[in-house]
Parts: sequence; structure tokens; C-alpha cells
Amino acid sequence: MLSKPYLIDSNDLSSDDLEIIFKKAKYFKENFDGSPFNDLKNVTTAFAFFEPSTRTKLSFELAAKRLSGTTISYDFQSSSQLKGETLVDTIRTMEAMQVDLFVVRHSTNGTPEMLQKNTSGSIINAGDGTKDHPTQGLLDAFTLIEKYGDLSGLKVTIVGGITNSRVAQANIKILRKLNVEVFLCGPKQLLPTDKIWEGKIFNYIDDAIEKSDVIMLLRLQKERMDEGKMPSMSEYIKFFGLSSDNIDNKNISIMHPGPVNYGVELDWEINKNPNCLIQTQVQNGVFIRMAVLSTLAEKYKKSSG
Repeated sequence: MLSKPYLIDSNDLSSDDLEIIFKKAKYFKENFDGSPFNDLKNVTTAFAFFEPSTRTKLSFELAAKRLSGTTISYDFQSSSQLKGETLVDTIRTMEAMQVDLFVVRHSTNGTPEMLQKNTSGSIINAGDGTKDHPTQGLLDAFTLIEKYGDLSGLKVTIVGGITNSRVAQANIKILRKLNVEVFLCGPKQLLPTDKIWEGKIFNYIDDAIEKSDVIMLLRLQKERMDEGKMPSMSEYIKFFGLSSDNIDNKNISIMHPGPVNYGVELDWEINKNPNCLIQTQVQNGVFIRMAVLSTLAEKYKKSSG
């Protein structure tokens, strides 16, 4: 079992927790043959997504099905929340229906933590505001472990709007626990200040490429440009976009959590590069989420006999 009966913040995970999750994900990946496992048998999982999602929601749903779990999906647009029901009321209602695990995504920072204080079930944070996205950080780390083995000393640069990215926050926390050297690159307006960030910051992606083993690109949040917090699109592409020319003859891994703005963060042709790990990240997302669900479900399988 994990050190905490929930997964809200990437800092909730100890080194032992990471080892447990990665080991279980590896087992599932090596042994899945199309037949479901029984890890979630008699365990009910609710998917409560208050924000759009494709990869995370689908991979969590697929993960639960591959573990023989009972699942329900909460549709905000047709829910009683539109009639004034609170989030806490919603969770308690589902808890009364004997839901054990709650996979929650919300646009407001801290929502999963608040809900955990109001339920005896287990909350799994599927992304809250700009704060954290633990399972994305886990699947990214797992993908790198598959390729490099021990990550100690590996140099990873995260490129994009760091301060607005929950993916960046999750990766910084988890990769540092694995002794990875994490660097940043992006528009000055969307980078942490020197008082907050003590690591290396690159002003141009070409500089980052020269000093890194891995480039992890983030989705450009175009809405920030409207707020005057971003350079123009052409400037962003020039200084922070990745093209085949940037990485020509360079042995560097490329990652992106998706969805990708092709022609902005990176060119479509990069998908053909053997060092592009984007589809591997998507595949590993299912196995990591299987591992998280399986491990947290142990509490409920024991209590149900």
C-alpha cells in the first residue's frame, strides 16, 4: 500500500511509493494480454471531471476496466450542481452509493484536497487548476525509466509556460525525487522568479537542447496571449518551438503530455523521430493509472473481505 490512502499532490509520494507504483505498472505492462485483472473486483470508482479531458479521462476509464472495476461517470452538465448542489454534497452522495475511489479533475487549485477532507473514500487528483497532476508526472517518469533505467543525473528541460502548468509542477516534484536535474525554458513572464527557482533557466530552446538529455514540451495556453502574458505566436515558435532542424543529428528524447499544438510547440514530422516518446507516454498512462488504482484499492478489498 502507499504511505497515504489517496493521491492528491505529487509530494504525497515517498520514494517507496514511487517504487511500488513503477513496479506494479511494469508488471501490468508486461503481463496484460487482453484479459482483465481482478484488482478492482468489488471496488467502485467514480470519474468526476469538472474540466475537459481526453487522455487522462479515457486512460483512467480503460485502466479501471482492465482491473475489472465497477465505474460510474459524473456528468457536470446534467448534474444537480447546476441546481445549487455543492461539490461536497456531490461526493457524499456518491459515497452513499458505496463509491470507494474518486478520480477528480477541477479547474480550481486545491479542490481534490478539500474533497478528501470530506470523504472516507480515496481521492485521486486527475489535475487541479495550475497546481498538480500526479499521474501525469508518474507516467512521464515511468517512460523515462523504461528508456534510461536509473535517472540519477539525467538532464530534463521543461519548455513552455511553467507557472501555469500543473504538468510542470508534477514533473518537477517527481523527477527531483528521482535525482533528475530539472531545467526550465520559456517566456520570462511565465517562468518562476529567481527567488522561487534555484535551477538553470534557458532563454532559447536551442540552448536547452545543447544541455539536455530530454526536452519536455508543454501545450501553449493560447488564452494567456490574450491576457498579455505571452509573446506573439511567431516569437513563441521562434524561441521555444521544436522543429526537426533543432534536433538534427542529436540524441535527445522528446516528450509532450498532449494535446499538441502542431506547428507551435513542435512540428508534426518530429513524431517520426525514434526518440519521440509521445505515444509511449499515452500508452504508459494506462498502466500507471492501473497501478495507482490497484494500489489504492487494496484498502477496500480488505475491508470487503
